[in-house]
Amino acid sequence: MSWEAIAAVRAREYPDPADAVFLNTASWGLVPRSSIREAAGLLRARNRADGFEERELGGMQRRCRSAVARLLGVAAEEIALAPNTSYGVNLAVALVSAGPPGTVVLSEGEFPANVFPWKILEERGFTVDIVPSDDLGRPREEALVEALDGPGVRALALSAVQFASGYRADLAALGAACRSRGVLFFVDAIQALGAVPLYPREAHIDVLAAGGQKWLCAPWGSGFAYVRRELQEAFDPPMVSWLAVKGGARFDDMLHYRMEWLESARRFELATLGIQDYLGLACSVEMLLEMNVAELEGYIHHLHEPLVDWITSRSDVQPVTPLEPRRRAGILSFMPRDLDSSISALTDLRAVFGVRQGAIRLAPHFYNTREEIERVVDALDRVG
Repeated sequence: MSWEAIAAVRAREYPDPADAVFLNTASWGLVPRSSIREAAGLLRARNRADGFEERELGGMQRRCRSAVARLLGVAAEEIALAPNTSYGVNLAVALVSAGPPGTVVLSEGEFPANVFPWKILEERGFTVDIVPSDDLGRPREEALVEALDGPGVRALALSAVQFASGYRADLAALGAACRSRGVLFFVDAIQALGAVPLYPREAHIDVLAAGGQKWLCAPWGSGFAYVRRELQEAFDPPMVSWLAVKGGARFDDMLHYRMEWLESARRFELATLGIQDYLGLACSVEMLLEMNVAELEGYIHHLHEPLVDWITSRSDVQPVTPLEPRRRAGILSFMPRDLDSSISALTDLRAVFGVRQGAIRLAPHFYNTREEIERVVDALDRVG
């Protein structure tokens, strides 16, 4: 897959001229035309007597689990559809809390969604060890590994890519450190999936969660959790769904009330799911797979190049995101000399971007072009 092919998908899925320079994928991604069409089509079909057969709804959910499983290189039986990242975090918390109290290791600077569910464990006798980050709010991986050797460590919870700094963790090294110590490794992958390849089995990840609305370019309310097959029977679902048991979807025999969990991650799914949103997620993930996420990573870094060159040429600009490619995903954050003037310059350009922890956060995706990034650099450079 070449960048010309990426451009062809961009033209197919985003045919309308952009009315702004959209650089805010770290908050929400632009939804492709095919996802909008299929999600809206299902909603319209609900109003027709012959719009669809009920059994088709299950097929749409299977399609979504299959697409996500292909993205992660895992089995579809290890995927549970969920409305957001927080649901997957809480699954990991439930798994850890099924055992005796101990310590959970976090990094300072984590997004709150990956902190609050763990802190509630303090009420149950657990300790939450928040390891200080560096001066720019980036995790100190060596310190995290050292913390794993503390007494009674049960889990390490970390974002694959930090929301503010854009720091990309070495998941394989951290996962290996956890596995060798018998520590559960949970990963919040929402700022990574769709921008860089991520394979839980290779990184020794036990539970992973992501919402679909950012780099996966899917509707709000769509997401999923990966639960390693070997761990699925280690704890009961923290919330119980009538579709999480064997025979739950047999509408001709619904009153047996037998609590026999499904033998897959579906035991953790709630009902009723926003099927139109998961249909949109399936379409969006299939689009990304068509382009190959490894190719997308290279293209995003190609988009970063003018910004990286500008940052390194300016002594009055502080990079927050590491500039070496292996430590970057899609986010590029930096602190300019004059934050307010830089914000004004980007706003005048009709750029859509974020400001996090005192830094400008730019997050381009494959629907952006190199020319757009060069215009952004010109606007920033004029600030002086």
